[in-house]
Amino acid sequence: MMKTFTATALALSLAAPALAADRLEAVADCVPTDAALSYDCTIELSRNGAPVEDAVFTVAPDMPSMPMAHNIAPVPAEAGDAPGSYTVPLTLDMHGRWALRLEVSAPARDMVVVTHDFDAE
Repeated sequence: MMKTFTATALALSLAAPALAADRLEAVADCVPTDAALSYDCTIELSRNGAPVEDAVFTVAPDMPSMPMAHNIAPVPAEAGDAPGSYTVPLTLDMHGRWALRLEVSAPARDMVVVTHDFDAE
């Protein structure tokens, strides 16, 4: 029984890094627009260092310091000019640190959370 448990635990521990390596990675860069609390965000999506093209996803902002206090609808991202680059306009309720939850439906289902500080300029 102990040998079976040890073998299973070893197999799972060896598989975890391989599974994590195949996850999407995202970087967000957001610049303010002329409208108050509105931003044009560029999201760079990659997997194993390679740009992810033809992705379909929404961006749902939420403030970690005030969970469920804001009710901002998810915004669909659009393909940008470069491979793996996507744009999304965001209008927030206040400045501060926000978690941007990317709900990816294609090319494979995934969810990525990126934090970004939206400060008063």
